[in-house]
Amino acid sequence: MYLYIYDAFLNDKKYLSLLNRIESRLADLEIKGKTCHLNILKNMEEVVEDGLRQGVKTVVAVGDDQTFSKIVNIIADKNVTLGIIPATNDSKIAQILGIPPGEAACDILAQRLIRKLDLGKINHQYFLDSATINNPNITLHFDKYQISPATKHAVISLSNLGFLTSNQTVYKNKISIPNDGLLEAVIAPLKTSLFSKTKKIKKQSIFQFKKIKITSKGEPAHVTIDQQAIFKTPIEVTVAPQKLKVIVGSKRLF
Repeated sequence: MYLYIYDAFLNDKKYLSLLNRIESRLADLEIKGKTCHLNILKNMEEVVEDGLRQGVKTVVAVGDDQTFSKIVNIIADKNVTLGIIPATNDSKIAQILGIPPGEAACDILAQRLIRKLDLGKINHQYFLDSATINNPNITLHFDKYQISPATKHAVISLSNLGFLTSNQTVYKNKISIPNDGLLEAVIAPLKTSLFSKTKKIKKQSIFQFKKIKITSKGEPAHVTIDQQAIFKTPIEVTVAPQKLKVIVGSKRLF
């Protein structure tokens, strides 16, 4: 049984035509199920729990990357499969999973190609994509060594599903492989232009790990996961291997 959860931003009338096309395609493919449109009175976690009590085995999130990230934390410890239907054209997660936007994603759901993906974990919070730290005054504590950024201007990412843009002689793929049981710590130095805007330097440092501790000098550094939840150092980051069952497309990037 499928449970389709539509994010609250889709209640805007500009999405009405898209939602009608999605509903029509799901009906054509005979994979309709219980449907819930979120609003201020409907809590996503309560909707999922209610669906599970009714025998739901596949939860489909309709929305954007933040929608998908929110639902991952709700179902990560449940025995269900995640499907996604991107309602926008700029979903990074959907691109990596090989899922086209709009009603075309319904065909991917119908094919039901399932892969188990790793998740990153900070305290009790999971993340599918990445965690970001904009404060370079930190130290990354690996099992046998420690690393600190060599510059005062750097962005540090802890990646599970994110793009890797350098060191391709070592990393033959352009993304952090989400089912290899490892996360990647990426240190990206920044430089300032003549107009006081920062730009990433192409050369980055990439380190694979299963567990890492992050501390900071002075004030705690803020750690943002999947563009929403925020933690403060010190933190411990671990990988949860093959934690999440996800429906993917044949054109996925891993």
